[in-house]
Amino acid sequence: MLRKPLGRGLGALIESTSEEERNGADGGTGAPVCLMVAVGRIAPSPYQPRKHFDPDRLQELTRAIESQGVIEPLVVRPLANGDAESPMYELIAGERRLRAAKNAGLTAVPVVVREVDERAALEISLVENLAREELNPIEEARAFVQLSNEFSLSHEQIAGRIGKSRPYVSNIVRLLDLPAPVIQMIEANELTPGQARPLLSLAGAEAQIAAARKIAAAGISARGAEQMVGAVRKPARMTAHGVASAARDANLQALIDTLQRALKRKVRIVSRRGGAPGRIEIEYYDDQDLTALASILSGQGASRSAHL
Repeated sequence: MLRKPLGRGLGALIESTSEEERNGADGGTGAPVCLMVAVGRIAPSPYQPRKHFDPDRLQELTRAIESQGVIEPLVVRPLANGDAESPMYELIAGERRLRAAKNAGLTAVPVVVREVDERAALEISLVENLAREELNPIEEARAFVQLSNEFSLSHEQIAGRIGKSRPYVSNIVRLLDLPAPVIQMIEANELTPGQARPLLSLAGAEAQIAAARKIAAAGISARGAEQMVGAVRKPARMTAHGVASAARDANLQALIDTLQRALKRKVRIVSRRGGAPGRIEIEYYDDQDLTALASILSGQGASRSAHL
């Protein structure tokens, strides 16, 4: 079942950006032109964020296409290696439909041709998959990183393009900091992002992996995962100065909570040991967020902190 389109929506993202294209092959009406194109002339997209295709759902779609044909056109863009008689296209949106059409024995499929660049192609593919709820969190995270690295988009810019909040984008990307076995558990739907995110506060991959397996095996909720991780981080036993240590820990946690509420981001206090100084670690999510944080800390951004 499709949900309500995200943000600007797929339709908005694939609108033509030039007056010339809108007044071109569509006769000046602005309506997309639908063509029948041979499946052999459609190349897969290198920007497809989705890597896993459920075989059962693909088989269901194949049977539907065998019965009704391809109802919703694919979205493609022209490639330079074709010619006027046999133009080649690159798929932007509709890979599952193309795979199912091939399985059903179709030789041609309906497509909408759009003149878009690489960034727009990735955005369209990402939004379509998100709107259909067909990406797992790790596929989302990798797509966000690709948009950031290849096209220099900040987390806030990515969020605006896909209709999500900036913290949503940043929190999904942080999942990639987990060790590979935990990432694989998220991809396999053995862990949700809410269950996995608390693991980031544990020191060391071994501790994170062990906690992840315990959460998955016991079916611990996201809130329970937070509590479990919090308990793991506490000392296993009281020292000779246990009462004082417990009071200090409570006061320290209260201070951390106060800072996190004021700064609207995760804060970590590393206590001093021996002659080594302590330190305060404050998370930021992109260059723009770092600038905003610097303004707050310097006393220049008090009026801005409410919306960070």
